[in-house]
Amino acid sequence: MPQKPDRGSAPQPDHIMLSIAGDAKTSMSVMWRTDGSQGDSYALCRPADSAQDGAWRRFAAVTEPFQSDIDRSCLHWAAMEGLAPGTKYVYTVGSAALRSAAFTFATEPEALTRFRFLLISDHQQNQPWGSPSYERPRRAIAQALAQYPDVRFLLTAGDNCDNGQNEIQWNGMFAGLQGVIESLPYMMTTGNHDNRGYVSYLPEPVGKFYLDHADFFDAQFTHAYPQNGPAGFLGENYSFDYGNAHFLILGINAPEQVAPWAYADLRGSEKTWKLGCYHFPIYPVMPEGQNDDAYPWLRSPIEQGRLDVLFAGHEHSLARTYPLLGDELFDRPSQGVVHYIAGNAGANIYCSNARKVWHSAFYPQEEPLCMVHLCEVDCEKLTVTALLEDGRIADVFCLDKQQDSITPAALAPVYHRCKLSFKGQMLEFIARGVAPQQWEGRWFAPVGVLAQAIGGAVEKRPGALRIALYGHTLECAEGSETATLDGGTLALSAPCRRGDQGQLYLAAEDVCAAFGMKYQFAARNNFLNFDHPSENHALSAQP
Repeated sequence: MPQKPDRGSAPQPDHIMLSIAGDAKTSMSVMWRTDGSQGDSYALCRPADSAQDGAWRRFAAVTEPFQSDIDRSCLHWAAMEGLAPGTKYVYTVGSAALRSAAFTFATEPEALTRFRFLLISDHQQNQPWGSPSYERPRRAIAQALAQYPDVRFLLTAGDNCDNGQNEIQWNGMFAGLQGVIESLPYMMTTGNHDNRGYVSYLPEPVGKFYLDHADFFDAQFTHAYPQNGPAGFLGENYSFDYGNAHFLILGINAPEQVAPWAYADLRGSEKTWKLGCYHFPIYPVMPEGQNDDAYPWLRSPIEQGRLDVLFAGHEHSLARTYPLLGDELFDRPSQGVVHYIAGNAGANIYCSNARKVWHSAFYPQEEPLCMVHLCEVDCEKLTVTALLEDGRIADVFCLDKQQDSITPAALAPVYHRCKLSFKGQMLEFIARGVAPQQWEGRWFAPVGVLAQAIGGAVEKRPGALRIALYGHTLECAEGSETATLDGGTLALSAPCRRGDQGQLYLAAEDVCAAFGMKYQFAARNNFLNFDHPSENHALSAQP
């Protein structure tokens, strides 16, 4: 037989992980891994207060062979069902010959309206390369659990490992979270790193790729999570209930196929709380961030299906929005969805994140510290506390449905004069006194000011502008109904005209047509935001 890799499968069960795949009051699912050499596998479970051998119940496992890029193993999943609500249980997994140590878990009590869970995101680790260590996130999680021992489960917002198509990464994650996920259900959301891999991982990474389907994740956790997602994308999309809350877990693939399922799933729930997880922030903190690849489809479930909070990750900093609906910013929970970017639990630094107009709270997590979030549901209140591993608190907010309030109080801005922004960043300094204008029912923007602010090359001549931005060159002149775009003619929807401080203005739709942008006007807040689907910097070259 070929030699097993480091942390490879063995006769003894490992990768033991609890999860919620059914009714959390009466069932608990467990998965584990072996090399498949020990015969029939099963879980044994009994109430923790009963030490009698006759109290053990046997639950047969579903066993499937699993071929990864480095190993051939067997994965086992057992659904421990018919349990009593609000009861602590002891269990073991394995075969008659080889069994795991005994672990405990607790089922959900009846009529539960007060409970806690932990939220983490972006805890991926890649060092040492051949055997990643997850000691940092494990320590941060263990520290939070020591402080709050009544936590019911662990929820992630994606990027659970660094390269999800390579088993070395998952082996590192399972080794790192040993001692935690055998007793707490581990409910994962997939992220872009979970879809990523290398054709050859060792000795050096070769052939990085991304999949449009989380193949490795879905195969590894086939029976760990509810199989109630959209056809073709089960596993990475699922929902579950706990207490008076409904949780919607969204994968990052095929949003156009996922959206109808997600909308119907949310509309079908009558739980007090509807909480979602989606790895990519809809309202990002990256200066170049954009959401146009998914939000056209996901807007329907998020806003009309009506989540209370959407947890996200990806950007490794903490940010929280005002309640948002239709790109407008509001004050009360009943008016919109709070989008919460959960920093990172792996001390993974991403520099240059920025607070945007839609963020009521922001912390650039550039100190090499892990962040874990304590989420507390208390009847009609939800409190989220962002805990840094050094003991400091980065953010606390409470959403109160009964009072229809969020504390600490933060009123969404309502501007007296229209403001100009790009990707959510107000162009305050360069655009001071140069505001978007509405003439004859159409929005106009100071196109030269906008281009300069975001890094474009702008040449101002008497009554004319020449702008190079996002690979296009536009020339326009005051009073003209046409412009020159990349050497050709662009018919303008309205003539170029002068506005504040003598700056030249173009109709917003003409700006978008010239440079491949889009714009939104937030009527309640009175700002005009331009966006571009590229996340490339628009900085003009220095000759």
